Amino acid sequence: MRITNSSMIRNHMYDTQQNLQRMDTLNKQLDTGKQINRISDDPHKAVKIMNLNNEIKYTEKYNYNIDETVGWMNNTDSSLEEVGRVLSDIQGSILKVGNGTYPENAMKAINAEMNEKIKELGEILNASHGGRYMFGGDNVDEPPVNIIENADGTVKLELNPNANPNNLKADISEGISIDYNISAKEIMEHNGTGYISAINNLSKLMNDVASGNNVEDSKRELLGTVKEDIDGLFNHSVDIRTTFGVRVSTAEKLKELNDENILNMKGVLSLDQDVDHVNKFIELKSAEMVYQASIQVGTKLIQPTILDYLR
Repeated sequence: MRITNSSMIRNHMYDTQQNLQRMDTLNKQLDTGKQINRISDDPHKAVKIMNLNNEIKYTEKYNYNIDETVGWMNNTDSSLEEVGRVLSDIQGSILKVGNGTYPENAMKAINAEMNEKIKELGEILNASHGGRYMFGGDNVDEPPVNIIENADGTVKLELNPNANPNNLKADISEGISIDYNISAKEIMEHNGTGYISAINNLSKLMNDVASGNNVEDSKRELLGTVKEDIDGLFNHSVDIRTTFGVRVSTAEKLKELNDENILNMKGVLSLDQDVDHVNKFIELKSAEMVYQASIQVGTKLIQPTILDYLR
């Protein structure tokens, strides 16, 4: 094979350019702190890094959903606790009125207090989170319960016909979603029993007792079917709260699992993407020495000719 001076110079220029490109690559890696800055640097690793970044982004989105739903569910749980407290107070008032004898003024005061408790119950069921009604099913723009104060002093609760028992869902992990709401309809209706009618009947009977109308019959009904329904509503609200607590626990455990997955994926990503600055700096200095050596070889290889002096 014949080697000419021009072919040697051409090969030398190519090798020098390669050395310069290697220095540029090492400088860029040190500047950015990343081993892969273009897909052409390492297509296999580049695709792996992109997939890992996407997985981390999606998992972080799931965690955001969990934070939102857990915040909603914690507020719902607090409201359910308030429902239990109000119903417990109502149970106590029923027993007090049904089994005791009170003067007219005291009875009217108990009646007024009872009506306030019924209104408070309606207001709790109209609680909102972030401007969205929590107990309206998937209709979060309208209050689920209408509170009506009648001229005779009684208080009536009505379910908004636009409210519904539909579930609100959120994706909290790959292929896993959670229902994160409870509707007023689910609370006030159970196994064919409409508890809201018992609440309204309670207000009417208390008003009769306070007004001296059919006192004994009203007391008997208060201690009978009305108390039974209020007890049933109280127990039902406790059962709902217990079941709801399991959902909160599930979401929180999944967030812990997602956090662990994110940590693991970031560890793998760091191995594929992050630069070991000490080793890279040593590589850069070595590449600089190689480049300087190639320049010195070039000065020997490319000798001046008479034409250089004529120019």
